[in-house]
Amino acid sequence: YYITNNLSLAMITAADQQIQIKLKTTEEQYVIDQNVFSVSSNSSQVELQDLIKNLLEISESDTEFSFRVGDEILQNTLRKYCESSNFSGEVALEIEYQEKRKAPEESVVIDLDDWIGGVVAIDPLCFAGLYNGQLAVISLDGSNKTYEIHSKPIKSIGYIKQYKENEKQKHLLVTSSLDQNLSFVAVDDTECTSLYTLKGHTETVNCCAVSPSTEQVASGSWDTHLKVWSTSLNEPCDSDPRSKRKKNAGSPQSALLRTPLLTLGGHTQAVTGVCWKDNSQLITSSCDMSVKIWDTQLMSCARTITVTSSLQSVAWSDRSQLIATGSSDKYVRLFDPRGSSGTIVHSTLQGHDMWVSCVKWSPTSDVEMVSGSYDGRTLLWDIRSPRSHLAVISTHEDKVLCCDWLEGRVISGGADSKLHISNL
Repeated sequence: YYITNNLSLAMITAADQQIQIKLKTTEEQYVIDQNVFSVSSNSSQVELQDLIKNLLEISESDTEFSFRVGDEILQNTLRKYCESSNFSGEVALEIEYQEKRKAPEESVVIDLDDWIGGVVAIDPLCFAGLYNGQLAVISLDGSNKTYEIHSKPIKSIGYIKQYKENEKQKHLLVTSSLDQNLSFVAVDDTECTSLYTLKGHTETVNCCAVSPSTEQVASGSWDTHLKVWSTSLNEPCDSDPRSKRKKNAGSPQSALLRTPLLTLGGHTQAVTGVCWKDNSQLITSSCDMSVKIWDTQLMSCARTITVTSSLQSVAWSDRSQLIATGSSDKYVRLFDPRGSSGTIVHSTLQGHDMWVSCVKWSPTSDVEMVSGSYDGRTLLWDIRSPRSHLAVISTHEDKVLCCDWLEGRVISGGADSKLHISNL
């Protein structure tokens, strides 16, 4: 079928090379009856956009579509895609279209007392670790309380689980700090209690992550080591005979001491990021320009992926089975650990102007993720479109240090001491 009359693709001349396309969508409101067309090979998103709108008689200027060809978001003309993918043209080129995500809205911006080193959220609360050593407990309406936890800046935070004690519902969290320790803290509606201080690292604890089972926590430090800790609240203290916790005036509440279950060494510089692949495998990023996959049962490094830049963060997606890293050369890189060669990058996402300090996969999509950077921006990505981010989610006045997802929202914090909560 040839497009004629009022459609933008009507300007097809005999000199144009034609290509047959088949349009499809999973969004019922945008299904078209006639879906096979011959169009100019020089057609891009703009022309396809007009074609869909004319066929559906859509006049709203704010309704836009994205187009996926194979595993890629169409970025260029159809001709350039066919050339790069060696498409023969013997059959119709299938193109899937869907409505573009609307630009995110910043629903809440919350001023806190210091830099935000780590953030984690569980509806309806957000927990932020501050550089003054405090934990901020924030409601999504903007109200917040703060509690002293560490004597130095909090660098990361993880959510372990909810549990009930004395008929009170509590949130159990882990924080890591420049004071070389981690802390297990319990938060309820009225108070925050330090339960255990995790001692073992000899330098700043940059990062921590909770296992899928919630039974263990992993931590990475400037001391180059990876440590694994039990999250059980029923174990006796490991190295301090005290049975009662004391609270000192003007200082964080004292807590029982806990030592690690396991210590793993292999990195030659600081461990900057850690995440769990499953309950027995861990992934770390490091300033030594490597990603390592660890087997906690074998107590050894199972694989090393060497990169060309110092890494600042790492994240694993169960959905896409890909590793994402943020680096000091301003790129987000994706790796497929199932490949035979760990040095091959699955793709490189280009959009930041400075260090990428944090990366987080969407909990509901296998192709979407967010990244935060020292350029002050938090970006939303569809990994099928590596050269162009979907949207700028938030713009901070200083470097972004952390980000997380929460029920259709993205939360970010950084050196401007502002917590941004953005609706997608």
